[in-house]
Amino acid sequence: MKKLFLSFVLLAAWGLGAHAEVDPNFYIYLCFGQSNMEGNAQWKNIDSQVDSRFVMLATCDFSSPSRTMGSWYKATCPIVSPAGKLGPTDYFGRTMVAALPTNVRVGVVAVAMGGSPIEMFDKDKYEQKLAEHPDDWWAILAKQYYGGNPYGRLIEMAKKAQKAGVIKGILLHQGCSNNGDPNWPNMVKKIYNDMLTDLGLDANDVPIFVGETERQDMGGGCYYHNTVVAKIPTVIPTGHVVSSEALPGNGVDAWHFSADGYRTFGKRYAAEALKVMGLEFKANPDYVMPSYMKIFFTPKSYNDYIVEEPGSTVDLKLMCTYTNGHQEQIIDAKFTSSDLTITDGKVTLGEAGTKSIVTASFTDFFGTQHEVPITLEAAGGSPTHVLMVNSGTDNTSKNQNVIFDMQGRKVGTKQEWESLPSGIYIIDGMKAVR
Repeated sequence: MKKLFLSFVLLAAWGLGAHAEVDPNFYIYLCFGQSNMEGNAQWKNIDSQVDSRFVMLATCDFSSPSRTMGSWYKATCPIVSPAGKLGPTDYFGRTMVAALPTNVRVGVVAVAMGGSPIEMFDKDKYEQKLAEHPDDWWAILAKQYYGGNPYGRLIEMAKKAQKAGVIKGILLHQGCSNNGDPNWPNMVKKIYNDMLTDLGLDANDVPIFVGETERQDMGGGCYYHNTVVAKIPTVIPTGHVVSSEALPGNGVDAWHFSADGYRTFGKRYAAEALKVMGLEFKANPDYVMPSYMKIFFTPKSYNDYIVEEPGSTVDLKLMCTYTNGHQEQIIDAKFTSSDLTITDGKVTLGEAGTKSIVTASFTDFFGTQHEVPITLEAAGGSPTHVLMVNSGTDNTSKNQNVIFDMQGRKVGTKQEWESLPSGIYIIDGMKAVR
């Protein structure tokens, strides 16, 4: 109870603008963009657990939970605005406090509107853009929450934050409303430079981290924008791209990530920020990590058996299932093999029936090294029948959930099939991956 009271007093002091010196161990990150930065996934009970070292500066008034613009609060959802949900900022902050020295606090100052074009953050263009689209959803949000001037609100709140801590970086996620615009990197550069000037910052001290949009193979509808996101480091020397590779979409639309996708994305933003500071992506050994975070970072199993056609080229990827059940690709995994030649992360399989081993190596967030042997098999020919579930609509399988092959032959009940451990099974001479 005493700890809770002390935390409340400290947060209240920040919110009231107590006359304290700037804390060099209070790292602040500015965040802006459109709906993915605003957060689009419904949070769960586990997402309501937040370390008191991770805080947010409210950039508008909230009614639920009750928050006042310009005051500091523990960074529980929603962080960005009353219209937002779980987004990348949530697990960015959680990961940062887990990795940084325990005397360091992390604060985020975020402004974002769903559907917003990048021009709404250009202080020389936002008024014209708003006048041209007064009734668009993003325009309504800009007026409702940010007085019609999102950039101005972000700078106003950033200046307030500078009285408490030190701005260490800027996070951006935007693109679908400017999908593939070749001038987008230059527009981002102008906004970034304006921010640095208006806040008296040096680019070398305040890098910008730009996240990719949802990839095509994950169902992303704005994947082409990643071709221009990739140009950020060439246009902005202190710009860094945060990969969206294998981040799952929400399965509802073609623009937003799932809750698991946002959690992993936030972790990747943190990994880039730590790297720029010259720090390892590694938990601080002095940090007492709560169980909900520990299982989020603890690997449990992997995709360790791959079956493809003979002579096909396989893009090597290590997918990991973590103890909390979420899956993500280990994008920094290194692959070696004594059987196959690896070129640009790809291998070519041999003749039908041959098997080869590739070893994936990586170090997890706790500093533990993992070596995962992956078996690659060149399958013997194309499948001639596919497993499918019969829900019990015919007389022979009434009220049963029976699995048949395409020739109508029973191969077992759904319960029997699902009770088998993962692996490769032979059903009437055909391979089936469980």
